[in-house]
Amino acid sequence: MKDQHIREYAERDWAKVADSDREHWARRFRAEGPGATVAASHALFDYARVARKGFPGGRYAAADLSSQVRLKQLLDQAAHAFAVR
Repeated sequence: MKDQHIREYAERDWAKVADSDREHWARRFRAEGPGATVAASHALFDYARVARKGFPGGRYAAADLSSQVRLKQLLDQAAHAFAVR
């Protein structure tokens, strides 16, 4: 990896990236329903378990549970927001 690539990554338009991400998941949700976000959550969790053996054991368990609860709250809010559109 070259310094230029790191610099380009760090200087990218993060607001545009976030907008694009939201648009992507809104399209997926409209097309596939809430199962799309649930499947993505499961895939990320599975990847984390592969990348870090024993995940979310030990010190990661509490943080993981907290993150999962927050994710569920956000998904519920998103589902409600899309349902009223």
